[in-house]
Amino acid sequence: MNTLARVMPTDRVAPRWRVLLGLGALVLLVHIGLLSGGFSGLSMSLFTSPDAGAPQAPSPTTRQLAEQTAQAELEPDLPPPATSSRIRWIQPKPPEPAPAPPPPPPPVEKKPEPVVVPEPEPILPPEPAAEVVVEPPAPAVIDTPPPEPALVADTEPAPVVDDLAVVAPPVNAQGDAAVGTVEDTGAGVAEASLPPATPPPSATLQFAATALSKKSTYQGSGQLEWRAEGQQYEAHLAVRVLVFTVLEQSSKGHLAETGLQPDRFSDRRRSSERATHFDRDGQRLRYSNNAPDGKLLPGTQDRLSINFQLAGLFNARPDAYPDGQVLRVPVTSTDASELWLFQVGPQVTTKLPAGEVQARKLTRNPRKEYDRKVEVWLLPEYAHLPGRIRITEPNGDYLDMQLETLPVINTGSNIS
Repeated sequence: MNTLARVMPTDRVAPRWRVLLGLGALVLLVHIGLLSGGFSGLSMSLFTSPDAGAPQAPSPTTRQLAEQTAQAELEPDLPPPATSSRIRWIQPKPPEPAPAPPPPPPPVEKKPEPVVVPEPEPILPPEPAAEVVVEPPAPAVIDTPPPEPALVADTEPAPVVDDLAVVAPPVNAQGDAAVGTVEDTGAGVAEASLPPATPPPSATLQFAATALSKKSTYQGSGQLEWRAEGQQYEAHLAVRVLVFTVLEQSSKGHLAETGLQPDRFSDRRRSSERATHFDRDGQRLRYSNNAPDGKLLPGTQDRLSINFQLAGLFNARPDAYPDGQVLRVPVTSTDASELWLFQVGPQVTTKLPAGEVQARKLTRNPRKEYDRKVEVWLLPEYAHLPGRIRITEPNGDYLDMQLETLPVINTGSNIS
């Protein structure tokens, strides 16, 4: 080679070496392309000039390129690694469950309402029964009140004895008088068994009225007119507060030897009026408010006529009803009839707006829960006309009427 180099001129050798270097570079490029999977993976840095100051990486030798080419030919073509991706679904947070409602409270057992049991009437020690003189003597009949509003008496007559200590509220009761409590064995027989009664003469009574209603007290006036002419009677009561008539009652009927026999009773409160008709032929009490008919017992009075019937009993036989005596009278309202028991009190001096007078107090005490209490003061010096009337309702409301002026009585009229 050295000989050839000496023979060939220098300018002709140089070009061959350039050709060899170009071929080598071409081969190097081919190997690099094969190793990198083609010319697409070549870096663009091969076609750009490096920076002047940057160090150049050493070029791989031909041996290294050949080894890499052989290794690449031995390795099978493998598919590019699969690119996996993970998709994460973002779900909204579920709403929080609503709080559970609180458990219902355990059912409270309703306590049964206490049953109001009427207190038993006091049983009094036996005392000598007061002798009640009846002219003409006739046995009185003890009646037993049935469930119906009308009261029915026992059919077997019995003498007047102190047998109401259990059912009647009086204290120190000495006896009782059955006034109009006979079984309907015939009108004539029934009326004959009633005690006599002499109604008082006609009079007009003026009262000072005091009323308690719904915890409020009211002052007013009352007027009670009583007319007795021949065989007819009529009574009328009006109670006024300021210019208002708060209570108005009327009773009219016939007069007999046994006292008053009402035909009609009316009760008006404000603008509403109710009435009771006494059907003596049918022996029935007929009410205008469509209430069931009641039984008309002999001697039955209404709530207004009872005041004058009591006066007639004491006018006829004042000594027959001593202190502690119990009078039994059937009394009807505008919807029902019941037996009223009046306990006779002693005769005492009573102070009224009209002055001090002698009076006999008769008291009808409640026997049931919703019974009203009725108190009547009869004036012996004035034909036993009522000098004071007090009515107390079960809720505590009351009407108290006291005589303002003393009546003028003709003692020769209707008084035996």
